Amino acid sequence: MKTLKTKLQLASLLLVFVVNLSLSQAINLDSLKTVFDERPNPETGMLLLKRALASDPDLSKQYLSKVKALLKTQDELLDYRVFRGDLYNKNLKYDSAVKVYTKLLVDLKESDKLSLYADLNDKIGIIYVQLREHQQALNYISEALEIREKNKLTSELPKSYYYYGAAQFRLSNHQEAANNFKKGISSVDVENDNQKPLLANTYYMLANSLKELNSYDSAVYYFGFAKELYDELELDQLKIGLNTEIAQVYILKQQFTEAKKILEDNLKDLKAFDDWGAYNRIYSLLTDVYAAEGNYRKALEYQKQKFDTVVSFLVSQRTESVAQITEDFRTDKQLDEAEEEAVSATQRAQMFGLIIVILAIVLIISYLLFTRAIQKKQLENLQAMVIGEENERKRVAKDLHDGIGVLLTGIKLRLSSFQDKVSSQDDFKGSLDQIDNACTEVRRISHNMVPASLTKLGLQEAILDLLDNVSASTDILIEETFDYEEGALDESKEVLLYRIVQELVNNSLKYANPKKLELSITKVKEDYLLKYADNGQGFDKAKVKHGLGLKSIASRVNILKGKLSFESDPKTGTAFNITIPQYG
Repeated sequence: MKTLKTKLQLASLLLVFVVNLSLSQAINLDSLKTVFDERPNPETGMLLLKRALASDPDLSKQYLSKVKALLKTQDELLDYRVFRGDLYNKNLKYDSAVKVYTKLLVDLKESDKLSLYADLNDKIGIIYVQLREHQQALNYISEALEIREKNKLTSELPKSYYYYGAAQFRLSNHQEAANNFKKGISSVDVENDNQKPLLANTYYMLANSLKELNSYDSAVYYFGFAKELYDELELDQLKIGLNTEIAQVYILKQQFTEAKKILEDNLKDLKAFDDWGAYNRIYSLLTDVYAAEGNYRKALEYQKQKFDTVVSFLVSQRTESVAQITEDFRTDKQLDEAEEEAVSATQRAQMFGLIIVILAIVLIISYLLFTRAIQKKQLENLQAMVIGEENERKRVAKDLHDGIGVLLTGIKLRLSSFQDKVSSQDDFKGSLDQIDNACTEVRRISHNMVPASLTKLGLQEAILDLLDNVSASTDILIEETFDYEEGALDESKEVLLYRIVQELVNNSLKYANPKKLELSITKVKEDYLLKYADNGQGFDKAKVKHGLGLKSIASRVNILKGKLSFESDPKTGTAFNITIPQYG
């Protein structure tokens, strides 16, 4: 919906106010600085950092190292880690913030700090809301709500119901959202002044949910409660946004007189704020009202005001005060003036359209460049992860072969020297056989982790070795074809291709129960084409597309800058086509 972004930005702004209200009431920033500078201590330091985060983030960075040096207890250090996540969040470094919060969740998994654990889930959920990953956000927010309900954290339930309702609202589940906002309202402690901002915002979001459900009278009713609290809290700018929402409800009810009065009063109140977006929205609604009434001259005037506001903002990055036009244009002379106004408005509309087109082109180019940079960074991270995984495989394989393998061989030799002294030769021989089996298993694991044939003989021999092992241990018929020049690919690409084939074969053995496997690697112009198929039990692509096996294959194909496609059918099996450029 057109106004959804505006409403939820307002909600987010008020939630920041909720978090910091009690802190700002308790002590001002200058007093905290003075107290901390004179007598540095952890409690005052953390309070200073949190207070500065709300109003002066640069100051919080300035004191960060000073406060950290004072922290000693586990609780103090924990509080500091949470603050670091909040600081990243404040500076829109969402990836870093989520990493900090997620690490804290892991560390607190078995602790009794249930309130903090729920708060961290909420923080991650709100970040995903900002990133418009609404289902992911709902997962974390639901976890927080479940913790608070299960452990009877009664005082924290209002905000949990609010967050959950807001997430449902984002997903257009308006009835579910309304139900949770009502739960939040009923669980608020009305005697607690610190919960009034949250209560006001919950009324506001409940009213918006009801408006989406076409319950207009109920929406106006709850908007009224929110407005009373906004008046009490002196949140004048938020109140203007709320009044605009009330006006829209009256428009939907076709009560145009009430809507016009609210909107024109809003225009007067907006002069105290530099908010071109609010002006733009009010002018749009006034245009709609007068057009609905058939007063097209007035509608045209407000449309002109809207264009003036937007163009002025785009050119100068600030909103100029806009005078209201109140003449009725009753005489012939005034009608001429109205026609001139119409021509002027049309010219401005054309100018605005040109500016919007240019701005759209710039935004599209910026988006494409940004997307390409993000994709490049993701690919670099993925490549580093896979290379790290291969290095770790080599290290573990070497440790198994040179460490445990040699140790087991030594044990066998040492025991063999005692063979003549053992009374039960059969038992002794059984023990030696078990040691032989352990040595064989160590060699097998080491070989699977880093096949010796891959490093010594190349990709083709390594794959043939893998397929031979499958043939030796199963009744599966295997057909393989290789038509390319061995050694044309560098070692790192050969390792990635081997891992892809290994994962494909493992998936077939684990899930498909095939009777036949087909594998071919051919060179076609400047590309290598890998085809793989089994005749086992296929799968539903929609359900399995996020499986770890497929992700592993896709990630390696991406690193090779290749293309992956596959088809699967429960009756005929699964087929993969992978194209890898030689010089990608």
